[in-house]
Amino acid sequence: MKNRCASGSKETKQNRAKLNRRTFLKLSVFAGAAIGANQMIRPSGPHAALPLQKTSQKALEEKWIATSCLNCQARCGIRVRVVNGKAVKITGNPLSQVSEGKICPRAHVGLQVLYDPGRINTPLKRTNNEKGKGVNPKWVPISWDQALDEVTNRLKKLRENGEPNKLLLFYGLNTISSEELILRFAEAFGTPNLISGDGLDSETEKSGNWMADGHYANTAYDLDHTNYILAFGADMLESSKPLSRFLRKWGKVRREKPNRTKIVVINPRYSLTAAKADEWIPINPGTDGALAMAIAHVIISEKLYNKTFIKDWTVGFDSYKKLVISRYNPQDVSKVIGIEPEAIQRMAREFAQTQPALALRGKESINWPEGSFISYAIFCLNALVGSIDVPGGVIYQESIKYNDMPRLIEDEIAKKGKAKPNLDFRGTDKFPIAKVVTNQIPESLLENAPYPIEMAIGFNSNFNMFAPGPERWDKALKKLPYYVHISPFISEMALYADLVLPSTTFFEEWGYDHSPPGSGFAEVKIKQLAVSPLGSAQSIIDILFEITKRLNGGVSQSFANMGDHAKGFVKFRTESLIPWKDFLKKGVWVGKDYEYKKYDRIFHTPSKKFEFSSGNLKSKLMKLKKEKEEGLDYLPHYQEVKFLGDKEKYPFLLLPYQPLMVIENGSQNYPWAQEIFLPMHGRGWDTPVEMNSETAKSMKLQDGNVVWVESPFQKIKARLKCSEGVHPGVVAIPFGQGHYSYGKWQKGVGVNPNEIIGVDYDSLSGQATFFNTRVKVYPA
Repeated sequence: MKNRCASGSKETKQNRAKLNRRTFLKLSVFAGAAIGANQMIRPSGPHAALPLQKTSQKALEEKWIATSCLNCQARCGIRVRVVNGKAVKITGNPLSQVSEGKICPRAHVGLQVLYDPGRINTPLKRTNNEKGKGVNPKWVPISWDQALDEVTNRLKKLRENGEPNKLLLFYGLNTISSEELILRFAEAFGTPNLISGDGLDSETEKSGNWMADGHYANTAYDLDHTNYILAFGADMLESSKPLSRFLRKWGKVRREKPNRTKIVVINPRYSLTAAKADEWIPINPGTDGALAMAIAHVIISEKLYNKTFIKDWTVGFDSYKKLVISRYNPQDVSKVIGIEPEAIQRMAREFAQTQPALALRGKESINWPEGSFISYAIFCLNALVGSIDVPGGVIYQESIKYNDMPRLIEDEIAKKGKAKPNLDFRGTDKFPIAKVVTNQIPESLLENAPYPIEMAIGFNSNFNMFAPGPERWDKALKKLPYYVHISPFISEMALYADLVLPSTTFFEEWGYDHSPPGSGFAEVKIKQLAVSPLGSAQSIIDILFEITKRLNGGVSQSFANMGDHAKGFVKFRTESLIPWKDFLKKGVWVGKDYEYKKYDRIFHTPSKKFEFSSGNLKSKLMKLKKEKEEGLDYLPHYQEVKFLGDKEKYPFLLLPYQPLMVIENGSQNYPWAQEIFLPMHGRGWDTPVEMNSETAKSMKLQDGNVVWVESPFQKIKARLKCSEGVHPGVVAIPFGQGHYSYGKWQKGVGVNPNEIIGVDYDSLSGQATFFNTRVKVYPA
């Protein structure tokens, strides 16, 4: 049993004390307005939140640059005010429709991402052969030529040995343009082992959609026109994606409509979203699927469903109806979920009769064992009331027609490499419909299964911070023979690298991004240089072009004739959409208005209709000769949760959650984000342990006590926050803190709840589960 303490270092506490609330407000005002005629330079003092300093009299050179944000997956269109070569202000791009010209607080933190004093600005080579948490890598700077030669020599050796599959690639949050070229590099090189962070996010949402309508993708919603929202664990004002769009649409549906949209939040925790909603329903954790099926029972038994849509555009309804009526009576389900049957009936009637209505899913409802079926059950409620591809309903993300890339050159070495098994066992009996199983990788590396890996490259990834059971990642990364990490900073994952290559931030690079699922319509945003790159930092696109130029065969050929560098690549891909000069000026291309009721085109299922009994799942499992449990077939359903830990010894369920101000670039080293980390509690620089007040009182615990939170795997120590807004059987802890690398504004601040979460998966999609670990709490 290991433990982490949230006490923090003396230096961290001193830094935090010096950045008090008054200082923070002064800095905010200074950065946002007063800087007009001043030049921004690199910080000279140890506590500068922004590198702002008055200079002598100098002519003012001001310009606004259109680009896009990358502090979360929304990738909002933004405009950056640049004064004398320094970025000083960020606003939304009014031409963008994703967030309608608005930005969220994460975007403002972009200035501190750009001017973080700890960023690396030259390639670094490890000189200490020992690796591990707390071990000094003893970096020494080297030139880009030395670094790229070292990387490509090892890549060449893998291909010369006919073992391209022994290259492992990781990537976290990047531009769409970077991700497309990372994928192309993996295919041309010949490795099947390209691992994104998606398996730590919301794969169960995608798999639930795939079973119903054939789209293995996140869901888009027409929020403008909906009149009723059932939010199953969906933190629309904190972490739902795309966040900025949810924030903007919340204002629209709550304040800008003649009839305000009713919002009901179903969550064991009184979230920021629940605080602003019409109703909070704190059901027992892990029972969202049972509630969805009970709501369906009321709608079907009272004949409140959309008969026309069910008749014309669905299959499997009779089997679904039989299951729902026979097993999910509200009187029986109420005992499972912990609320009165009358509440279930009322929600069901309101949902069916207040049209159009939407049932949303969030991580807290679906990232469980058998989460795909929970996701499927909730998603089917939308079809039941006809909220599919209609105004105010579920809509379908329209694709972008970029200029086609040249044909991929797949040589024999690449073909043989890609024919090898994947390290994450996607598409096998273990995870039959998975596209990526991120958290499987540590076991595969430690067990050399299905084969040993010789080299890995990480692109803005930090999985040993954000995955359940992160110690496994530490051990696996330590074992890698050679690891290259590409990032603007030394993250926890970078500590295990043999070579670190400094990449640019989103203010310093060329790229493009398109609309994330959530908007429906097509939109493309440019990334262009607002300021010059720090030191010798290069964009990921330029790094890939330089690496492939040094390689031979299909790899180098696959990167020829498409721009030769980042700016050229962006221009090559987007000029078919919008003239280059217009793109640079406007920063945004928006497609045509959304077209509803495309029923003859949107369903990617065997029946070409919405399926209450999944033909996609049946076909996949039959190919693998893996039949489902008799009686459930391929229908949405609820199964009792498999918890990790004995209830007698560990009486509480751990409920981790993502606050609004968790920046999704792998770092939390930003004073502005830290200062307002938990707006519900009016506190930052901390990780509270949130517990129901009455529960705490029964245990003789008081608000502010330092407590241990212990699971069967590890324990962490933090300060107790008592609240009536937590289910009595739950302990809630926010993600985002507990960093042990890179930067005085994050290192030693708070604790990381992932350290005590057990490793488990959704059996279909391979999504890592976060909410089925039991814990106990006691005084420290």
